[in-house]
Amino acid sequence: MNVFKIIKDIISPKKCYSCKQEWHFLCFKCLQECQNFESQCYVCKNPSKDFEIHSDCQEWLDYTKVILLTHYKNPVIKKLITDAKFYKKKDVFEDFWKYLTKLLIKYEKDVKKENTIIVPIPIHFFRKWKRWYNQWEVICKEIHKRTGLEYVSDLLIKNKSTRQQSKVSKKDRQKNLENSFVFNKKYLDKLDKIKDKKIILVDDVISTWSTLNEVSKVLYKAGFSDIICLVIASD
Repeated sequence: MNVFKIIKDIISPKKCYSCKQEWHFLCFKCLQECQNFESQCYVCKNPSKDFEIHSDCQEWLDYTKVILLTHYKNPVIKKLITDAKFYKKKDVFEDFWKYLTKLLIKYEKDVKKENTIIVPIPIHFFRKWKRWYNQWEVICKEIHKRTGLEYVSDLLIKNKSTRQQSKVSKKDRQKNLENSFVFNKKYLDKLDKIKDKKIILVDDVISTWSTLNEVSKVLYKAGFSDIICLVIASD
């Protein structure tokens, strides 16, 4: 039990960004009032079982699902994610990892401790140093604690600093990230033991697919074929 966190919550309790209710940054009631996603194929936007990407939509993708929580166009969601990523409000992700865990359990029933690895999108060392944390690592660690699923923080490395995606035009985002992610060499001798495992890639926002495409491409080339994306918001 984190005594410091308890004291902090008593002195300065969290408040829902929407209804101002205490003890949450986004309470469940307000999340339900957002426009949340029904199970669909992320490519064609038509209904699909458990967010699976239809086989005829998957020709150029290396992942099989994009499980989505809610819409980034909602101003409350956008404000929450922006504050958490860029204004050092790491605690904002607490509600999100709880909701993502429930979503994962609901739509990916085959996740087990022995067959699944949770992997965060890596960020460059300098950006992590500047931000103090990688927001995806924060979420992955908490999902790991809640489910017991294996968590590997450094399976992937971002080996070059790139411009912030939100500051790059949509048509240039793929090029901005090109060849910026690599598989961590220290896991090469373990590949035969782990490449048959399911990978859960965690992301906060998906818009042009650039990040997930680049990261999943590296994993696929390393030998992983069952790659699922778990995402807070999409526009």
